[in-house]
Amino acid sequence: MNFNTLQHDSSNLHQIISRLSKVKRTGEGRYIACCVVHQDRTPSLAVTQKPDGIILVHCFGCGAGGVDICNALGIDPASLFPPTDNPKYEKLSRSGFSAWQLLNVLHADLIRILVIANNLKKLNALSSDDRDFIAEIILRLNDGLTYLEGAK
Repeated sequence: MNFNTLQHDSSNLHQIISRLSKVKRTGEGRYIACCVVHQDRTPSLAVTQKPDGIILVHCFGCGAGGVDICNALGIDPASLFPPTDNPKYEKLSRSGFSAWQLLNVLHADLIRILVIANNLKKLNALSSDDRDFIAEIILRLNDGLTYLEGAK
């Protein structure tokens, strides 16, 4: 990030802060103020400039986010982002969840479904075949979890 970018980013932050009331600095690039979206008497709007120059705004009182706050301030939401020579979006890779984590969550959900299926079967609202099918899915998932736990 060059000096011009930092200067631009800082001016955007100051443009936002200057339009707010009861602004209080809470740290480096961090402020709280009264929200411009709702009738705020005590500061509930957080304004934070991240090291990459992106400005985050969120009201913890009414839940307003960037677009709502920018509209209320009369500024372009693009001013929350630093200028770039590469305006196209590039998806960043992320590690996401492991197969084990996903199967573990699904396993817990399916156990709950099996309990519900058993209750429905008792009420004759679910056929034995459907209940057995759900039980088979859970057994297969359990086998997958057992396999992945050995591979963790």
